[in-house]
Amino acid sequence: MGSIGSRIGGLQIFQVLRYAALMAIGILFAKSSLDTSSIGLYESLMLLSGFTGFFWTGALMNTLIPLYARADEPGKKALLAGVLRSALLLNTFLTLALLLFPSFWWKLLGLSSQPTAIWWLFCAFVFFNNPAYLVEYTYLVRNKTRELVQYGIGMFLMQILAVGLPPFLGFGLTESIAGLTLVSLLRWLWLFYLLKWETVGASPGLLWKQHLHLATPLAGSLLLGGAAAYLDGFIVSHFLGQESLAIFRYGARELPLVLLLANAFSTVASGHVAEDLPESLHLIKKRSAAFLHRFSLVTIGLLFTSAWLFPLVFRAEFVESHTVFNIYLLLLIPRLLFPQTILTGLQKTNILFWTSAVEISLNAGLSLALVGPYGMAGVAWATVIAHFADKFILVAYVHRKLGIAPSNYIQWPLYLRYSIILAACYALAP
Repeated sequence: MGSIGSRIGGLQIFQVLRYAALMAIGILFAKSSLDTSSIGLYESLMLLSGFTGFFWTGALMNTLIPLYARADEPGKKALLAGVLRSALLLNTFLTLALLLFPSFWWKLLGLSSQPTAIWWLFCAFVFFNNPAYLVEYTYLVRNKTRELVQYGIGMFLMQILAVGLPPFLGFGLTESIAGLTLVSLLRWLWLFYLLKWETVGASPGLLWKQHLHLATPLAGSLLLGGAAAYLDGFIVSHFLGQESLAIFRYGARELPLVLLLANAFSTVASGHVAEDLPESLHLIKKRSAAFLHRFSLVTIGLLFTSAWLFPLVFRAEFVESHTVFNIYLLLLIPRLLFPQTILTGLQKTNILFWTSAVEISLNAGLSLALVGPYGMAGVAWATVIAHFADKFILVAYVHRKLGIAPSNYIQWPLYLRYSIILAACYALAP
């Protein structure tokens, strides 16, 4: 338990550092001379960047952990060699798609002018950035928690300085994107430094094929489920414009840290599920209840203060963001249900694809139906409703097909009590 606790804590700290860097850059942009349109362009590019890599990087990394835990030493080297090869190959194809069809992507972002120098810098950023996610998971599977945290501190400090400071020095968004690209290049080079001995002479072999077999449906699941957030951004950009996208994206943030900590916990715990299911179910039940206790009070506080905090932390134009933010805060409840952790650990990843298809279909349909009458708030509500549906379908599947009762890993009375309290607080909040 000590080892898994250390890995969970290490990855959670790393994710907190990542979130802090993104928040710091957002605040610096909002306080700088950049106009809302430029900030909207930056958010659009980050939206597209996430869309090009979140599903396959997440699938490769999440399935790496349980397989790596069971492999022998040669198998571990082969597995890392295979993951690196897959990441480089997939990302090269994606980067080429961006480079060869710039006008398509530019129009998808709702931009009427032709791609500028910012676009080509952005393509370089995508090329280096996506494979570099393997760095943190290499530290993780090797149980090098301290090195993971040190790496996070160094890289994210550099990112804040390279991206957030140029507007204060008289430069524009182009220089900020150049700084972001430089940091991603350094992360990419560090990846090869870490793996140079691990992968020398290692042939991917059968374990790599098994990894791809598990990762493929999970990638489809993440693409469909996670694409909802990106689809929301594209819908807002198309129907409401670039400036509205900036306001939406600043508000479309769940309770700070919850998504990051929950995902980090789920990633590491899935590896433990593969080793000891009964103990893992107890761990999930205990940790999810602790998360719920800890973050519900913070959520209530934010519900009642967000209308005041957003214009203070950012600027007056972003006051409307708090409406979207308050709706997203309600995602706390489904985020702290972990049936997907059990399914990933037991290598039952096919069902995740189908439930994600249901989630994105519901999200897209509701977003298109609600964006007209309710604007950004309607898009946010579509996300919340769809995510609740996805989690409850997975809970039912784990119960009926795997024979694992929800009470084995969920404290239902606690969840219901907090759900009612949060709903009441949302209704009363300004």
